[in-house]
Amino acid sequence: MNIPLFKKMILAGVIAGAIYFSPKAKADVELVISGGNASSSILFDRATNLFGGTANFIATFNTGSSTVRTYQGTIPGYTTGNATNLGTVTLDLILNGAIGGLTDIVAQNPETTAAGSNLPPTVVDSSTSPGAVGLDASVLSALPVYVVPYVFIKNISANSGDTASITNLTPLQAAYLEGAKATIPATFFGGGGTNPVYFVGRNNQSAVRTEIDLNIGFTGQLQTYYTNGAPGSLPILDTTSQDPNGDFDPGLSSGSTLYNTVLAISNSIGTVAVSNAKAGAARLAFAGVPYSYSNVISGSYPLWFHEEYYYKNPGTAGALTPSQATVLQLFYGSITNSAYTVSSLYTNIYIPESALNVSRTLDGGPITLK
Repeated sequence: MNIPLFKKMILAGVIAGAIYFSPKAKADVELVISGGNASSSILFDRATNLFGGTANFIATFNTGSSTVRTYQGTIPGYTTGNATNLGTVTLDLILNGAIGGLTDIVAQNPETTAAGSNLPPTVVDSSTSPGAVGLDASVLSALPVYVVPYVFIKNISANSGDTASITNLTPLQAAYLEGAKATIPATFFGGGGTNPVYFVGRNNQSAVRTEIDLNIGFTGQLQTYYTNGAPGSLPILDTTSQDPNGDFDPGLSSGSTLYNTVLAISNSIGTVAVSNAKAGAARLAFAGVPYSYSNVISGSYPLWFHEEYYYKNPGTAGALTPSQATVLQLFYGSITNSAYTVSSLYTNIYIPESALNVSRTLDGGPITLK
């Protein structure tokens, strides 16, 4: 954990806000963490850990979204006798999309918490950098968390059809797949028949979509499918607009929904973070290289980028208060400590920054040896 950085951040927040917490003072604090849902299992697990177990918090769940939750309670060791005593801590997790979260934190747009409040994000968890989606990165600071890998997946059930023999995609094949509107036969991708392959993709609020598109060089109009039925049902071309500006924005809103859709549509290939590549779906190699922990850290597998926690710079609208900075410090530390990186939720799904033998500074950009 980068303790010196946090000390600077907290000090800057104290100076900017002219706030001092005496050892006896208590401050109620609310931290709104917005962003992508690829890491939702980690965030929910560490939220429980932050409060020291279920006895110390009450959780509120958004019945319309499994990735929107509010935790409220007390943090052991920070209620009395600490330099920064915290009263009631509210941790709102609104994991509806990394790009939407970045947009909202920069513009200070409110998002709806599971508890029903409307608040702008204080922190955004994203594996897409702000500059990659045209946002002003100069107003944000970032804390590196880990590397998030992405994969193309195919259906491997009895319903898999002509994709059964597809094992690899080249960047060109992947780009054609995303924009072809299911007009390319499976044989083009190495499949065993002439039936078309249906692409299942995320919407443009997703870091998965941004990062994969930058890696394959796709800049066209996404043509993606969904289904409302059981496995084997007919695919439906997505012509909906989910963008608040009314722009054409087809695609699914979560990795778990995408995974289930790939399992439901014959001859389908989709894109997910590795955390959503579960049983029943096979990971395809990319440019001849299969996904593995070792292939990412060596630089041979390119579908990945750095997950970071973005927050507003001191002195800007929405900057962290000292108490919010303390809660973020504790939360961040529980995720990045070495004891946690060997947990079952983490191993072979996320990759510690310290494990990389390579570096990458641009989304979808060159990978170089450290």
